[in-house]
Amino acid sequence: MKRLALTLLIFLSWLALIGTVTAQSPVSGGWPPQSLLFNDAVFLARVAPFIIALGIVVGIVQARMAARSGGDAIIGDQVRRHDLSTVIAHWTNAIGVILALITGALILRWVDYRPELRLVFIIHYVGAALMLFGIFNHLTRHGVSGGTGLIPKSFGVLRDLIGELFEYAGIFGPKEAVLRIPWPKAIRQPVAKYVKALLGYKEGRADKYLVTEQILSYPPWAILMGVIVVTGVIKLLKYMYPIPGSVLNTATVVHDLATIAIGVMLIIHLLPLFLVPANWPLLLSMFKTTVPRRYVEERHPAWYKRLRVAQSRPAEPVKTAGPEYGAIQPADAD
Repeated sequence: MKRLALTLLIFLSWLALIGTVTAQSPVSGGWPPQSLLFNDAVFLARVAPFIIALGIVVGIVQARMAARSGGDAIIGDQVRRHDLSTVIAHWTNAIGVILALITGALILRWVDYRPELRLVFIIHYVGAALMLFGIFNHLTRHGVSGGTGLIPKSFGVLRDLIGELFEYAGIFGPKEAVLRIPWPKAIRQPVAKYVKALLGYKEGRADKYLVTEQILSYPPWAILMGVIVVTGVIKLLKYMYPIPGSVLNTATVVHDLATIAIGVMLIIHLLPLFLVPANWPLLLSMFKTTVPRRYVEERHPAWYKRLRVAQSRPAEPVKTAGPEYGAIQPADAD
């Protein structure tokens, strides 16, 4: 299955390059001189397939390297949660989103600031290019390595989601709570007892990824980024091919609405990271790739148990789905 995915990705990358070469053919004479803004947009439309192809090729290489490096591992008093390629892809996409959001707000006149318009569009296109690279790089690494750690596996995660939200509210104690809110025991303990009895929830049994990441973070991001990329590509194609006005207008409206939704989602994404001290090691791992071993033991026991099992069998080849996927499998699991 992985070889089929690898073959398909290589085929699509070459198809994108062939289509781009076709689109690069000189425009027939007779066209009036265009504005610099128009020429900038045409340039992005022409290089976009190359950016996508680059993201695919780099993603294939990174997935193969991650498989050889061993992925997640206990290293002294630290646990490797991400490899360097994951961190690079994350921040490439994050910087692209931030640039596109800020310049999008300026283009749509959501803020009362009027910088030079062409510069704003150029920065917007740079952000779009970074997003294209980051998204296709991410999808490729998932496709090649078969990573599904961020995808919910059962409806039971909904129960765990409610439980984690109660943890953030401080019902099970201040340790996992927002700003470590110290609710009086007389208030929180009866509620915690009722929640545990009703949901069958037990705190402190998280896997590599928290359920809030699997439900409230990754799926919304995947949907919104898909929408923004598809509508953005449609808007770009109008500079290369004739696009019906109704399709273009719809894509523009959806693109603008998705921009608003991504801005809201960015706030939702950041609040738990900054306001919940228990999540700070996860935030830092996106800079240094590791989290403290004691933290993993206490907060991610299911993941830690798998790591210990894998570490206790050094003679048996181990293949991981890449540190961002959280799956540790025997080498013959294909």
